[in-house]
Amino acid sequence: MNFTTALLDWYRRQARKLPWRETKDPYAIWVSEVMLQQTQVDTVIPYYQRFMERFPSLQALAEADEAEVLKYWEGLGYYRRARLLLQGVREVQAKYGGNIPSKPQLLKALPGVGDYMAGSIASIAFNLPVAAVDGNVSRVISRILAIEDDPSRAPVRRRITAWVQERFPQREAGDYTQALMELGALVCTPKRPRCSDCPVLPFCKASGNDPEQYPVKRKKAEVPEERRIVLMITWNGRRLLVQRPNTGLMAGFWEYPHIEAAAGDDAQRLAEEWAERNLGERLNFRFLRKMTHVYSHLRWNLEIYQAVREETGDCPATIGRWFSPEEEARLSRVAFVRKLSRQNP
Repeated sequence: MNFTTALLDWYRRQARKLPWRETKDPYAIWVSEVMLQQTQVDTVIPYYQRFMERFPSLQALAEADEAEVLKYWEGLGYYRRARLLLQGVREVQAKYGGNIPSKPQLLKALPGVGDYMAGSIASIAFNLPVAAVDGNVSRVISRILAIEDDPSRAPVRRRITAWVQERFPQREAGDYTQALMELGALVCTPKRPRCSDCPVLPFCKASGNDPEQYPVKRKKAEVPEERRIVLMITWNGRRLLVQRPNTGLMAGFWEYPHIEAAAGDDAQRLAEEWAERNLGERLNFRFLRKMTHVYSHLRWNLEIYQAVREETGDCPATIGRWFSPEEEARLSRVAFVRKLSRQNP
């Protein structure tokens, strides 16, 4: 029995039942692949189901307002994925009449679609023999071949892709692609791989030599940290939020005002000065709590300060807007704001 046959036999017996595996609709598969980037399957399932219920077709998503799309994406993180997906389906609607192309070179020309996603859509949705190498597949093949090099390097990535490509079955391209991913997710895991349950163990060079040492990885650079003073200001039942710029990190999302501070800065004084400068009011802030928010490339050490003013009349502000709790809940908000609003309604 060869590698591919052993892998496919195992997949037919052990594959998880996942909602996006119940369809060959290229749009539904595209949505699932975007959501699954950097997000675990169990987390994705309810978001995928809710998203597909609201945007059941490519046309429905293409015609949707970006703010609503982001609201349905809220909680998944990496919101740039949602924006690129929206741009991509609109391009397919305009250029291809709503029909997603099957050719990998045309798929890769769409916003947010790279080599991996083009391969996954082409193989899973269109049953074409196009390799899709994600983190799971890269780890599996690094161990099978005992590659003594970092798979993120282009020459190593090309070697892995070529190895996968050479072993495509004639008529089961989609199952082969998903079987490799499934093997990495269920058996050939990053820690404590279940080698005794591996259907391709006879083909694996790392199995008798500590498979956890593969794949070889370069040392990660330290993530920079910033101290941020977050201001939760409530005026007559309405809370102040500001909108992030339309480009860059978390573009267009809403958040509580916050101030970047140096290690020795007096947070209370910074908060009071901010309120006087931007609201024309001197507010009494009290320290609420500390929390940490980590982006992929940045760590924010947050110190939360709260001020509440119960007065009638218009809420003053030269920055941002005031929202009732119900209005705030309908906004697309950054993750730490959603968490704070749940804990401090």
